[in-house]
Amino acid sequence: MSATVTICIPTYRSEDFIARTVECARSQTYPDLRILISVDPAGDGTEQACHRVAREDARVEVVVQPERLGWSGNANAVLALVKSEYFFLYFHDDIIEPTYVETLLAALQQRPEAASVHCDLVEFGLVETTRPANAYEGTTLRRLVEFMMTQGGTTLRSLVRKSKVGETLRFPRLHGDSHWTAYVFHLTLLAAGPALAVHQPLYRRWQREGSLTRSEKWLADDLEEVVRILKDGADRCLALLDEHLFDPAELRTARYCLRLFLMTFLCRQQLRLGDLRPVDSGELSPLLEAGGVADLPEVLDAEAKAWVTDAERKLAGFQDTIDRERAKSGGVSA
Repeated sequence: MSATVTICIPTYRSEDFIARTVECARSQTYPDLRILISVDPAGDGTEQACHRVAREDARVEVVVQPERLGWSGNANAVLALVKSEYFFLYFHDDIIEPTYVETLLAALQQRPEAASVHCDLVEFGLVETTRPANAYEGTTLRRLVEFMMTQGGTTLRSLVRKSKVGETLRFPRLHGDSHWTAYVFHLTLLAAGPALAVHQPLYRRWQREGSLTRSEKWLADDLEEVVRILKDGADRCLALLDEHLFDPAELRTARYCLRLFLMTFLCRQQLRLGDLRPVDSGELSPLLEAGGVADLPEVLDAEAKAWVTDAERKLAGFQDTIDRERAKSGGVSA
């Protein structure tokens, strides 16, 4: 069917709540919608629940995958079916307010150069908090650096303009299919164009037991696995930087910020796992720039430099903690 906006719902083991999710989509005040559900098979009643909803509304289409794709593969499967100019990922246990599409679409249509728009995100259930939206503006370099250094906003749940992202907005299939694939998705989206922010709580994320982000596979359980995932992630991110940054000074700066981003994540995982063995950024990729913000070319404004300086400070703090803990244990990892 032809529609202005496609709501993309990848789902798996959701028979108990998918009807509520789809009802929120059907209740949007903006009616020109295609509601596309991709069911990753699990042998439960999810497929039947989706078909029951589809019989009530011609805008709802259900695609059942012939074999298990995993979360990123299933998300990519539904993204590949988008034909409309605007679309967004709507995760199968979340809730959107009735004015979500109308409000975000109006904001995006006012800024033809923008690639996406997102809103404040309310988390409920096991976690009760609100995460404010964050606008990513300016040059491609500045948008990428801001995300790597601050990770503000909730851009994974953005309304997206297809003519800006083309067919490139996909989750890469990294080793382990863990959450690092979402970081590459974020950077791909921000490289495509500015990301707008609407400061209204129009999207609600359900933090529940049994969700993907609380599953054992979401974070690797040993350091070797973490390093392998980060190697894959580094390769994808470096390729993205090469594709979008043509000035050598900007590329060098972005590679240094990517190094900070990756190594900070690595240090956090080392402390979580209690595995304190030394890991150099060269193990992730020899292309990751070392040095410091003082050595970078003059391609960042003062605010962006401050983000980088703060990220350097945080990474140094993590590395000092690891060094102290390693010394206490006589250099042996837990």
